Amino acid sequence: MGGTVVVEGLTKSYGRQNIWRDVTLTLPPGEITALLGPSGTGKSVFLKSVMGLVQPEHGTIHVDGVDMVKAKEAQRLEMRKRFGVLFQDGALFGSMNVYDNVAFPLREHTRLDEREIKRIVNEKLDLVGLLGQEHKVPGEISGGMKKRAGLARALVTDPAIILIDEPDSGLDPVRTSNLAQLLMEVNTATDATMLVVTHNIELARTLPDNLGMLYRRELVMFGPREEFLLTDHPVVSQFMSGDPEGPIGMSEETDHRDVPVDPGFDDPAGFPGGTALLSRHAGARSIEVLPRQLVPRSGQPRAATTRHRERVASGAAPLYVADDDERERVPTPPRPGPVGAALAATGDLFALGLDTARMTFKRPFAGRELLEQFWFVVSVSWVPAMLVAIPFGAVIALQLGTLTRQVGAESFTGAASVLAVVQQAAPIVTTLVIAGAGGAAICAEIGARTIRDEIDAMRVIGISPVQRLVVPRVLACVAAAVLLNGLVSVVGVLGGYVFNVLVQGGTPGAYLASFTALAQIQDLIVGEIKAVIFGLIAGVVACYRGLNTAPGPKGVGEAVMQSVVITFLMLFFVNFVVTTLYLQLVPGKGA
Repeated sequence: MGGTVVVEGLTKSYGRQNIWRDVTLTLPPGEITALLGPSGTGKSVFLKSVMGLVQPEHGTIHVDGVDMVKAKEAQRLEMRKRFGVLFQDGALFGSMNVYDNVAFPLREHTRLDEREIKRIVNEKLDLVGLLGQEHKVPGEISGGMKKRAGLARALVTDPAIILIDEPDSGLDPVRTSNLAQLLMEVNTATDATMLVVTHNIELARTLPDNLGMLYRRELVMFGPREEFLLTDHPVVSQFMSGDPEGPIGMSEETDHRDVPVDPGFDDPAGFPGGTALLSRHAGARSIEVLPRQLVPRSGQPRAATTRHRERVASGAAPLYVADDDERERVPTPPRPGPVGAALAATGDLFALGLDTARMTFKRPFAGRELLEQFWFVVSVSWVPAMLVAIPFGAVIALQLGTLTRQVGAESFTGAASVLAVVQQAAPIVTTLVIAGAGGAAICAEIGARTIRDEIDAMRVIGISPVQRLVVPRVLACVAAAVLLNGLVSVVGVLGGYVFNVLVQGGTPGAYLASFTALAQIQDLIVGEIKAVIFGLIAGVVACYRGLNTAPGPKGVGEAVMQSVVITFLMLFFVNFVVTTLYLQLVPGKGA
């Protein structure tokens, strides 16, 4: 029998926008439950809350006895291995073909050999009708095929709890019906607990054992399918019939305005008289004939059907109907001001840096990913870095050469130029280029993964995105910064030498003599230490903004811009702090 999910008093808000409040329900083990509701009622947010991907403000979500709200992230990662999740758009990993996407959970969490993995993967691909398409990458298949591949990946570990977000999205009616039948067959074979979020009325009528509906921040009804579908509740009846007349309007702002109200009750949203949510209101339309539920095509008896009938017959599955007169009001959380939001973001960024440091020493280490990212960052950064280093060194030589001639200290031109390039210019130039090229690309890549739900898919599979994605990219930025800093130092010094000798008429011997006399190995070490710190900042900021990008391409673009700007600001501030500390601690050798 499938896992147990018990939700009590759950409340979630984003800023001052309350999504839903005081949601309480239990997913009967082994049965199929569907969650309905108009667009924008937070159904997908509820699904992610059950998985522990979203943190509610109040309430508990006990999955087989573990509270996913209060559990530590390591415990959540372990519990998510019991889940199989089909995201709305499939959330396939774009760098893998269909076969590798489906095989990914098995390779991560089992010790099966490739022959057994191939057998299981082909079995699941055949189940969803994708056998023969396993060599294609997500960009080569249709949206419906992506969804079926995502379902195969969700089923590959035989999970105890299966969560499905909008299975009909992007599918035609025939394939939606086939998918619904497939879910019934899966439930029959595995006895897994299933929660389906959907807008599809036909699917909601024929697939689940239980139904619930979210509306205007409330769970307005939840219970057995046979009672839910026959209710005269005005909201449920209108939604299930698709009638434009009723309490549900075109938008949340127009809901409730043209329905009978109870003059003795004031709605918390501000509408006079009441919410007209209860079945006591006149004029409600109900379904007169209960639609036939899907049955397994194989004819195999379904254990969940027997348990469900016994629960309903015994009275252990009453129909829950929300009553605003009895509901405890949940206070609206205060909206953080600009300072509070900035401090929270700074704390989150610092926490990601600490998690990255901790995960660096955790196995398995993503060595191949590190090498690929290192090569990528270097390949897109080294040419711009060299091109910037040459004029940078020349400008420094020009300024210092002019200054030293004015004070009669031409012999110190070489040393001053080299120290300025090695300790200051090279680390800054290197990191600016890495942040503007490699860091921006890293932010865009992770941001695209975020909006495609790939990051959430990794968490659901039980893989830490910090360990798998952030650590190799941050280390790649650090290693690239160290390498490019050395190259920029050499190129900058040579550029300054050539400019001083050829343009300013400096003496080659004096330039080199002052350099060898005053410059020390500690100066290069200081420059490399700065490169390590700056590369770390560039990598962490790029990954942080990518993981926290807003939805859509615009969100990714804004995240990239913010990552570059934030890195630049932090770079100059940290450079000031490090230089000041160095000059104070080593005054005789500082520059």
